[in-house]
Amino acid sequence: MAMTTTEGRHVVLAAGLGAALMALVLLANSCLAAGAAAPGPAAPTISPITVPATPPEDCGARDDELVVATGDDVSTGSVRREVIHEWNEVVIPSDPDSRLPGDPRAELLELSGSTDVRRAQMAALAQSGSCQYDVLVLDVAWVAEFARHGYIRPISLENDAGRFLRGPLEAGQIDGEQFGVPFAADAPLEFRRRDGRPGGYLLQLVDREIGTINYLEMIELGGGRVLDGDDRTRVALGDDPDDTWNALNSTGADAVMRESLTMDEDHSIVAFKEGRVGDRPVSAMRNWPFAFHQLAADPRMRGSDQRLRFEVRAPGTDGGVLGGSVLALSEHIRPDKVAPAMRLIGRLTGEEAQGRLFACGGYGPVLTSVYERYRAGGGPACPRQDGSDITNPSLAELATLAEEIRRSIELARPRPKSPY
Repeated sequence: MAMTTTEGRHVVLAAGLGAALMALVLLANSCLAAGAAAPGPAAPTISPITVPATPPEDCGARDDELVVATGDDVSTGSVRREVIHEWNEVVIPSDPDSRLPGDPRAELLELSGSTDVRRAQMAALAQSGSCQYDVLVLDVAWVAEFARHGYIRPISLENDAGRFLRGPLEAGQIDGEQFGVPFAADAPLEFRRRDGRPGGYLLQLVDREIGTINYLEMIELGGGRVLDGDDRTRVALGDDPDDTWNALNSTGADAVMRESLTMDEDHSIVAFKEGRVGDRPVSAMRNWPFAFHQLAADPRMRGSDQRLRFEVRAPGTDGGVLGGSVLALSEHIRPDKVAPAMRLIGRLTGEEAQGRLFACGGYGPVLTSVYERYRAGGGPACPRQDGSDITNPSLAELATLAEEIRRSIELARPRPKSPY
């Protein structure tokens, strides 16, 4: 980790994200005390990787399938798969995004493993020139890497861009071009139990991806800034570096629980439901919007009157990290599949699908119109499935959630667009 000084009293740390930010927590005290050190090496120049040419007939594609590669569906139901299934089965002649006769059927391929493992799988196939995947559901953190290395191709939204919230739209832009169509918006939310017991605050620090995000947010909330250069991400600590160090150790009046070091999103949800980790009480948790549906569906999180035993709110100040996913076209998609793929992307980012993905799955909408419908007292609710004992959020609960998600998105700052 190299250190240099900038104007004023800011200390700038030049490093790759991930493990380097983990090291920041361990070394912050000594770094802040030491002040500035010698400048580090210049950031390397990024050049696209040369992708081997693969004959179309050998690239692994099937004529009758349009493969959508994604990670696990984090919703309480398989709502993404249902939406894609309906695109396959229901033809609406008046809908420009409807599947046409002769179009390949869309198949959702859920890749297993951690976030980093899934990214590596997609990148490895792209490097080999494979056209096995046609549409990629990419974490916004991966867009820079996939675009600059030539794994995905630019997409023209023409006059369609105005439908999207600005933050998610810009997350899919690299070097002035649109490479990803916003699909789901993620921004941090605070979940707080209503039982009034004092307790600790849960973060998720075990996974490199989500741990990086948590540390970035603590730096920003503590007065620091994450600076996005062309090829190198830097962290600038605020005028009072102690504020950043304090933010890394606590959140408001709630001490961050040490158990956060061994927790991912799912484990922290379980601990929040139980209200304790071992013999230590839990009062609050930072998590993504999808956690709301998982909590609301658990009978333990509702009182006898069905009122939620927790509340959700956006951060009280800016400094959250804008996450989410985009839909991208593989650079190696066969030419005859581009038009059907764009029709599928249009359906998945349409108002009906976005409302359903939110109401039934907890995916943050990317369209302004969906938030406006909930604000006006409308918006879809998720129907209860026959034979299911899952309690879906009510329309009023969804309206509150939508309002807090939008506020958090507006307060959040974009992920650094580094190819590392």
